[in-house]
Amino acid sequence: MVGTWPPSCRILAELAMMLRLVVSALFPALLLAAPPPINKLALFPDKSAWCEAKNITQIVGHSGCESKSIQNRACLGQCFSYSVPNTFPQSTESLVHCDSCMPAQSMWEIVTLDCPGNDEIPRVDKLVEKILHCSCQACGKDHHHHEEEGEE
Repeated sequence: MVGTWPPSCRILAELAMMLRLVVSALFPALLLAAPPPINKLALFPDKSAWCEAKNITQIVGHSGCESKSIQNRACLGQCFSYSVPNTFPQSTESLVHCDSCMPAQSMWEIVTLDCPGNDEIPRVDKLVEKILHCSCQACGKDHHHHEEEGEE
């Protein structure tokens, strides 16, 4: 049926097929060329990853004790993740990348809670992670840089 199409339609169909071929050939190369951590994705050069520590009020509590409000930070942002479909049998490595906004630097602080009416345990010490800085890091990995208590 292609032979019965007008010449302008055949040219458009051939161009579309060539474009699909070029995109499918270049897409994996574009993804492999970007060194981790990825701050910009080749397909979206105008989009940037971002991750920052936002101030929050955290409630620290324990059963039978009075809660305390402390100032802390939470990591908030958008980091790049992508997954390119595999083939079977697999001819190349899977193209999967995952970054997440998580603490890059933190410290531990002791918060003491009063437990009135409990003569056996009048106070409870809770260890609280205080976030200092956040960044886009590989998903599922613990990259915290912990400081000694009291350092900044």
